[in-house]
Amino acid sequence: ERKQIGILTNNAQSPWLKQLANVLGVLGELTICAESMLDEEPDEDYDLIIVDASGLKMDLAERVVWLNGRFPKAPIIVLTSSPTWRRARDVLQAGAADYMRRSFDDDRLLARCRSLMNCLP
Repeated sequence: ERKQIGILTNNAQSPWLKQLANVLGVLGELTICAESMLDEEPDEDYDLIIVDASGLKMDLAERVVWLNGRFPKAPIIVLTSSPTWRRARDVLQAGAADYMRRSFDDDRLLARCRSLMNCLP
């Protein structure tokens, strides 16, 4: 059974997102959704949720709390292009499993995703 990975982003046309989708596609089935789509009932439970912090309408820590309530079994990784220690503290205290710099360093992100989903390489 393939793992279900949700990617929350408001930047669906980003070249970085296309790169991310190519990398994470080896781990499972990807669902890319905009923040505005979250109010709909989810079709499935996710094994992992990736949050692109840029461009979200809701406060990032509040969004993590909301996601944890909606998808309690799914670890959440928050990716940002401009990390700060305050935001890291806030999202980790809100329940995120990790807070990482958004980059093209695929190996680090892939290893972390595998670890959180207990996947074998």
